[in-house]
Amino acid sequence: MVVLLWIYLPLQILSIFDQIRLARQARRFLDGTITEQAFKDTVQVNPSSVIGLMVIPIAVLTMIWMFRMAANLRKIGRPGQTWGPGWGIASWFVPPCIIYAVPWLMFKELWRGSDPDRAPGDPGWKQGDVPPVITVWWVLYGLVPLLGFFSAAGVAGQLRSGMTMRTLAERFRDYATANIVLAVVGMATTYVYIRLVQQLSGRHMLATREA
Repeated sequence: MVVLLWIYLPLQILSIFDQIRLARQARRFLDGTITEQAFKDTVQVNPSSVIGLMVIPIAVLTMIWMFRMAANLRKIGRPGQTWGPGWGIASWFVPPCIIYAVPWLMFKELWRGSDPDRAPGDPGWKQGDVPPVITVWWVLYGLVPLLGFFSAAGVAGQLRSGMTMRTLAERFRDYATANIVLAVVGMATTYVYIRLVQQLSGRHMLATREA
């Protein structure tokens, strides 16, 4: 998963250039410099969609990773566990899924349960401290994107809803800055997630005596 994330990170730079390209072509179409068909071709050839496909294997590996860590907490004696192994999958789909609050809470519990200095059966394991990286990841991944949700969703849904290419061009033009900012935030989120995965995995392996 870490390897895929490191590959995904530089590819996200392409999405920033793609947003700039789409905004520029939208302005040219609205100014009458290029034809509607030329602008339509620009929208259909969208590298960001291809880059987005990498999210699928990363998501699947994340669920497997969380499932196994939650299962290990039972084996190393963590009584009163709130988020069992099945939540490693379900947490990404239950409300309020759009802000991923349950994965955030589960990551916090997995961190506390992976304390290598806690003895098996210690009921105080839930009182441990949690590093800022978990909350920083949640803010970047779950909260900040809400600022541009309606603009991004509107742009993505234009062709499906049957609106004119001119309306689509206006959306790309008007929300260009917001979409570029969101792309930059996406890069920051990926880097923070890499750090979270590395730190939590290392801690967990110490707790399970794998390292």
